[in-house]
Amino acid sequence: MPQSAPAPFVHHRIITWADTDPAGIAYTGRFPGFALEAIDAWFYARIGADWYTLHNQMGGGTPFVHIEMDFRASLRPRDALFTTVTLTKPGRTSLAFAVTGRLDSGQISFTGRFVCVFVESATGRPRPAPAAFAAAIAREAAIGQALASA
Repeated sequence: MPQSAPAPFVHHRIITWADTDPAGIAYTGRFPGFALEAIDAWFYARIGADWYTLHNQMGGGTPFVHIEMDFRASLRPRDALFTTVTLTKPGRTSLAFAVTGRLDSGQISFTGRFVCVFVESATGRPRPAPAAFAAAIAREAAIGQALASA
């Protein structure tokens, strides 16, 4: 039996009235928030700790040092948004992600590249990813590589 392809992480949310402007489309400034919400959900589901846990229980954080986005289709209230998060490059102290937001029709709304750095809360200096995350990061990096080569 053939082995199934690794599944990327997909975060689902509904666009709300509060996400939009008077014209009824999502504010441009909300798009990075949609992506960051999905990345936080990825951390919890795939790594085992969300940003709150990293900061309050593990003495560190993952501030973002690079964000780039392209916009392709607007979002409106009640649109279902499915945001795919893929780890594309694990570094010694950083993680790079590809993020794609799609409508339930499959149409791409936005794409982006996000890079965060693990830091010590007390000093704000970069640190290696916690050892407890090593296996999960390696697994997610393998998924990202498999998806990139598919």
